[in-house]
Amino acid sequence: MRNMKATTAQTAKMARNMFFLAGMAAAAALLQAAPAQASEECHELVRNKCGSCHFVTYVCPRIAKGKGAMSWSGVVKDMVKEGMAATEQEQEKIVRCLAEPDAKVKALCPVK
Repeated sequence: MRNMKATTAQTAKMARNMFFLAGMAAAAALLQAAPAQASEECHELVRNKCGSCHFVTYVCPRIAKGKGAMSWSGVVKDMVKEGMAATEQEQEKIVRCLAEPDAKVKALCPVK
C-alpha cells in the first residue's frame, strides 16, 4: 500500500510539473506573439487610435509645427482620459510616432 501512495504522490507531482510546463509554453508563445502586435506601424497606430475619436488630420497642424515628445505625451494622456483605448506601450509608441513622424505618418496629412 505504501508503494501505491508513493506512486500516487509521484503521479500528482508529475501532473503539476506538466501543468507548469504547459503554462510556461503558453506564456512563451504569448511573448513571441506580443512583438508582432507591438510592431504595428506608426501610421496604422496613429490612424487607428487618433482616428477612433476624431479625423486623423486633427493632429496634422501639431505634426507640421514639429511638436516634441513632451507635448505629444500630454496630448496622448489627455486623449486616454477622454476615452482613447491604448496600452502604456501603445501610448509611448504614439508619442514617438507623432514626435518623430515617418513618411507614412506625414502622408496621413494633406499637402497644402
